[in-house]
Amino acid sequence: MVKQLIKRVIYPVIKSRPDFLIIGAQKAGTTSLYRYLTQHPEILENNTWKEIRYFDLPENYSKGFGWYLGHFPSKFEKRNKLTCDASPNYIYFKQIPSQIKKELGSIKMIAVLRKPWDRAYSAWQMYHGFANVSNDNLREIADKRTFADAIEQELNPESNTAQYTYDYLDRGKYVDQLENYYNYFDKDNILIFNVDKFRTNIDGVLNRVCDFLNIAPFDPETIMEIKQKKHNVGNYKFAKTPADEEKLNFLKEYYVPFNEKLYELLGERYNW
Repeated sequence: MVKQLIKRVIYPVIKSRPDFLIIGAQKAGTTSLYRYLTQHPEILENNTWKEIRYFDLPENYSKGFGWYLGHFPSKFEKRNKLTCDASPNYIYFKQIPSQIKKELGSIKMIAVLRKPWDRAYSAWQMYHGFANVSNDNLREIADKRTFADAIEQELNPESNTAQYTYDYLDRGKYVDQLENYYNYFDKDNILIFNVDKFRTNIDGVLNRVCDFLNIAPFDPETIMEIKQKKHNVGNYKFAKTPADEEKLNFLKEYYVPFNEKLYELLGERYNW
């Protein structure tokens, strides 16, 4: 009871709020981006973990805003530095932009996008790999289907045998997700970039983020260190089968109309 009172009453007074959010997308490099940014002298890590998942998990949101703030440094610790919540599910669920606006106002956000068919395949690899981990909670949501079966069942929901909602297809329809955010936030509030640029021009992307956050650029030494490291390299890789390749080729065509609408929305074409 006392802990709940502290979180509800005291935390809003002594705890800092996030200064920006990394809202997604899932399997698009958000963990790497968070780890790189927290090497900047003006950005602090959270007290707990990068994915707080306050807005996308009802069991967390029901705990209240004080619970959320408990994951961030105190105002004394923070001083003039920035803090961030990097939860890649935030971009996807329709109710989240209104919740963010209500709780955090016109906060700055960063979205990293990835070729939707690659994102879907990477997500399937992750969930498929959960079948072989020791964590009981992860094994419960493991996707034991083949990639081809998973996509086919999402295209034909009446045949879906999954016990968990993976949304491999819909999570790659970025135009719908961003239009939903633009109903609540100005476009200037959301920095969007393609993870391909992140991989090939990390200097430019990180300094673009610094400009967006109004902080100094990364020093060259830190950039060199970042280039020499890789974050969040999964151990759940599986060799692509001919059926996988066939479905990936199908998805490239499937996403064409959604990607065209995305390019029109952003005023920028990706090499997808």
